[in-house]
Amino acid sequence: MGFLQFLENVVTHIQGMQKRHEHIGMSIRSQATKPITHPPKEPLPESQLAHPLHSIPLEGKMGGTDSGFVSQSFYSIDLMMLRTCGASMEYENGKMVKTRYHPETFSLPDPIVNTQGLEREEFHKFVSLTRLQAEITNAAELIQKHALDVCFLDGSLILHPMDKPANDSSLLGEYRQTIHAFVELYATAEKNECTLIGAIEDSRSTRLGEWIEENLGSSSGIKQEKLHDVPLMEKVLQAQERSIVFPLAENISKHVILQDFPEKWAGKLHACYLKPSKWDYPLRIEFLCDSTQASAHAQRCAEITYAQSRLHKEYAFPSVLIEADMHAGLKQEEVELVSDKILSKLGRNTLRMRRRDRRPF
Repeated sequence: MGFLQFLENVVTHIQGMQKRHEHIGMSIRSQATKPITHPPKEPLPESQLAHPLHSIPLEGKMGGTDSGFVSQSFYSIDLMMLRTCGASMEYENGKMVKTRYHPETFSLPDPIVNTQGLEREEFHKFVSLTRLQAEITNAAELIQKHALDVCFLDGSLILHPMDKPANDSSLLGEYRQTIHAFVELYATAEKNECTLIGAIEDSRSTRLGEWIEENLGSSSGIKQEKLHDVPLMEKVLQAQERSIVFPLAENISKHVILQDFPEKWAGKLHACYLKPSKWDYPLRIEFLCDSTQASAHAQRCAEITYAQSRLHKEYAFPSVLIEADMHAGLKQEEVELVSDKILSKLGRNTLRMRRRDRRPF
């Protein structure tokens, strides 16, 4: 097979896949705004798959937290630079009147040295767990210090399954500390009457599609196509709509992450998708609420997120998280500057970079 023929085959395959996905999405869309009549396998929190969102003026104090990091590995240690920033915006009658940050002034990144000699996969877990702990701590402090009404996290309100270390891993302590930090954040938000929302920029989850097929008797081929929720909701939702709300896990005891969380909080975690712009993909949001309040809370969280995300039609994401990201960003040169200073004091032959990082060509 020649290269040109290979390209043609790839294009044909993608076009066929898109047509199948379009058919699946449109068949579900045709029923999305109608009452669900098929007897579900589990109780439904709402009576239809898609719900319109109202345009609401932003009011009160809204914050978000993000972090930036760069790393460099040597044979015996790993060096990481981490900067966390929280941004808060105060609104009156839909207009932003004040912006503040936490820390309030520009901060130098925190150097973190790992001397455990972790393998690459373990090091990635270590980086992720360290970042999460820093972001969660910053969010809890932001809620208390700035008296937030709403706080966004850039990402999920729980750990990603890839972050969970093996039972014999040296990172189990870090994993448990991260879960404890999440639980403390939940409690802080509840105590301060702050709505906590996790905004996932590029979700690869299949939970909602599987839930639709299992509960609504749909034989449209969602599982067969291994269709992720975002491309599915891209076809099902129209701009300024949200999906049906659903719990993060059907069975908490079998969920790889939630089984390690206190039951009080694991059962409160819910999610939905919303489409803030016609020109961008749907956005997944997660939040905490009792199952009896899931519909009303999903509507409120989705409308707040929609108001925060609709400013840029091709990049629909909460503006307070964009602001936090801009202030938290780091460049590779910053960690190289620190490592050069360390090497200059130790001597070049004392600590060497890995071969792949010092190739002469």
